[in-house]
Amino acid sequence: MAVPRESDTQWVQGLDRIVDRYNLVGNLDACLTCGKCVGNCPVAAITPSYNPRQIIRDVLMGNLSRLVQSEEIWRCFWCANCYRVCPSDIHYPLLMMQIRYKAIEHNFGLKYVLPFKRFALKAREDAMTFVPGAKGKERVMKIRSEAGMTPWPEVSDKARSEYQALFDLTGTTEWLEALDESKEKPVEFKYREGRIIYE
Repeated sequence: MAVPRESDTQWVQGLDRIVDRYNLVGNLDACLTCGKCVGNCPVAAITPSYNPRQIIRDVLMGNLSRLVQSEEIWRCFWCANCYRVCPSDIHYPLLMMQIRYKAIEHNFGLKYVLPFKRFALKAREDAMTFVPGAKGKERVMKIRSEAGMTPWPEVSDKARSEYQALFDLTGTTEWLEALDESKEKPVEFKYREGRIIYE
């Protein structure tokens, strides 16, 4: 399947600075296109169209529409094998994280984030990142009691309010609540298998 040519109106100048607004990634212009990231990537080994060099190139070229609409950006495991071997010290996993946020801003890829929405809001409410269901809670309480601990860890009201304040002050609560499944736009594979596309 041929990838359709993008029109000139879809290019965003300075996309690398827009995507990496927190300066977490490093200088993408320093990418040598040596291919070490691709050669050490477990995703590239099993997904023929996944190519970190192509994604970096699209960021540098300003091809926002292809990036946010692509299935490939959701394939990265964040294992950091690419970062470990990169001679230019480009933190590719953090680039992927920020591209994903851009995609979500445009309502692409919500299917990958929405399953965590309920979990994250519950964590905010309970001030605990893990709260099992009823059966699991019984088992945890039994094990803790047998170990001489309180049956269930208590979170003080002060700690709970501080935890919730962190969610609120960082904008996480607002961001999570704004995620709307009905606005989901489909993502699809946007890259050709096995090579960089020059269009």
